[in-house]
Amino acid sequence: MSLQRPSQLSILAAIDFSDTASLVVREAVELARQKQAAQLHFLHVNHSLPNDPGQEGRHAELLEWLSARLAGSLGVPHTVKVVAHELSGDVAKLIVEMAADLSAEVVVVGTHGRKGLERLLLGSVASAVVQSCGCPVLVVRPKQHDHPSVQIEPPCPRCIEARTQSQGQTYWCEQHAEKHARRHTYYDPRAASWVNQRMLS
Repeated sequence: MSLQRPSQLSILAAIDFSDTASLVVREAVELARQKQAAQLHFLHVNHSLPNDPGQEGRHAELLEWLSARLAGSLGVPHTVKVVAHELSGDVAKLIVEMAADLSAEVVVVGTHGRKGLERLLLGSVASAVVQSCGCPVLVVRPKQHDHPSVQIEPPCPRCIEARTQSQGQTYWCEQHAEKHARRHTYYDPRAASWVNQRMLS
């Protein structure tokens, strides 16, 4: 792939026609506005052969899908040039290569939050792009706070009691004091400086 390097800021967004891809389009457009980008590139990668006669039809499908999401209130600023790319091959590799060819400021990709066996079987394009890309990568995923993946233990009741009784002078109970009684650094906004102190136990 050999694209002429633009002299103005470019953003690259990778899409796959999923619901998450619609979020990718929205975030990419918002980034283009915030960064006053000159170019916004959308890349869709399929798994067909490069000379497949159906490639033209797939490109037309890409244009139709994008047009539906760029219309209306989500419309791109008139100063931004929008380019659609349809390629065949390894998804992560082509995203990283195009980002380099465009000298992209940022790449936007989506993730479906797959876990376990499903992720092992399908692989993680977002993870591969983050690891290999030569510019910042924004990973977009649907918001799902109702099913946290990490269970957080509740705070120690004895620690809470120690803080309450000491009015914040003691943070930890006897059991946790040894673990936590190390130096901590705090930012004092009134003095605009950092303060080092030990937590009292």
